[in-house]
Amino acid sequence: MTFAARQPWPGLAAGMQGDAFRFRFALRPARPGWLGVSDGDAAVLERRRALLEERWAMPWTPAADAVWERVETHLEPDLRIVGQGLRTPHERARAVASAWAPDFVLLRSMGDGLRMVGGAVCFPSGWDPLEKLCGTVGFIHGPVPGLNDDLGVRIDRFLGGLQAGDVLERDNWGLAATGRLDLHPDGDVPRIRGEEGADGLWFRLEEQAFVGLGEGMALFLIHVRTWRLDDFISATGCGDAPWRMVASMSAEVATYKGVAPLRERLLRKGLTPT
Repeated sequence: MTFAARQPWPGLAAGMQGDAFRFRFALRPARPGWLGVSDGDAAVLERRRALLEERWAMPWTPAADAVWERVETHLEPDLRIVGQGLRTPHERARAVASAWAPDFVLLRSMGDGLRMVGGAVCFPSGWDPLEKLCGTVGFIHGPVPGLNDDLGVRIDRFLGGLQAGDVLERDNWGLAATGRLDLHPDGDVPRIRGEEGADGLWFRLEEQAFVGLGEGMALFLIHVRTWRLDDFISATGCGDAPWRMVASMSAEVATYKGVAPLRERLLRKGLTPT
């Protein structure tokens, strides 16, 4: 796994196969490098350090301390050393968060399933980490239309079965009206109007990893990349797949994903914007 800036690769279009959009929970063995410093983009890390001063970016509860201590045993040496010498788990986690490219969420079993007990989420895709703090995985996914119905049981079973040292990954994609990484709902984020062509939209990729920590604990990692949509289409050869996926979304899913105006335009005038 490399966190450096890179061009889109053809395999990214795999999530757009088929004639209709659907939620996928396609897991694969993780690439090496998720748990180390790697070669993150300097400008992105600088933005992370600024956002970590905001309270919402690093929500924390006392239950997160034990989870972070377990995370530290799994980090690669070049990342683990970042927090050495700091007294509390929260202080060490903040130091690591300033040097680590992906966002992270700490999960701990609290009797009724895994709950978010802390984390560092600088680049959320339209959600507020503070609102999700102490929530179950089902609660966190609650606003996503149909996701719990389609995949909720499978996700819970998977997370409950993670063994210490397991590292698996998946991708999640969306479209945005901006290439900025931080899409916190309280920010002044441009919205898709529905008039844009491929040169006015951005493909937003979340590379996600799940790390088993043992004893009812897990680590969820999210690394965000963005590319202008026309560059993504050209690099991946996916043709009209993004338009087909948006047009086939239910109205509820399109609203949640912020593409409802685009969906309406595609349904009125055909799949490819003029």
